[in-house]
Amino acid sequence: MPVKSLELRVYVHATEDRERVVESLKHVLGDWWSRARVAEEVYEGHYGNPVRVITARIDGVEDASSALDYILSRLGEGDRGVLLQSLEDRVDREGTLYFRLSKQEAYLGRLLVYESDDVIRVAVSFRGRRRNAIEEYRRRLGGVE
Repeated sequence: MPVKSLELRVYVHATEDRERVVESLKHVLGDWWSRARVAEEVYEGHYGNPVRVITARIDGVEDASSALDYILSRLGEGDRGVLLQSLEDRVDREGTLYFRLSKQEAYLGRLLVYESDDVIRVAVSFRGRRRNAIEEYRRRLGGVE
């Protein structure tokens, strides 16, 4: 089952260095960064401060699939296990997988599944039904159905 798209989204708060946050995204995608479409929007935060939202998106079966495999290959065994065990909760009706990576760890070149704030949100869309998508995610993560 082919991957349709891979999207990374990150918030840059007024107290953060935008360039460091972009470096975090580059570290997650590696060489795939050059193929990503990057968009940036600026919103007003709760206290009137600017909040930037940077999105890097890779479309196309071959590129998105390879970029996903690259990211998953860089996760530690424990993090892959966390994703495997929680797939049912992480995949929506359309078969989109959601997980988060630590923004700080990504800046240091390490990928770590992280369930708090200060994250890079990853959304992976597959073609096909939810059940088939979950089976494919399991296969890519190294588990069995």
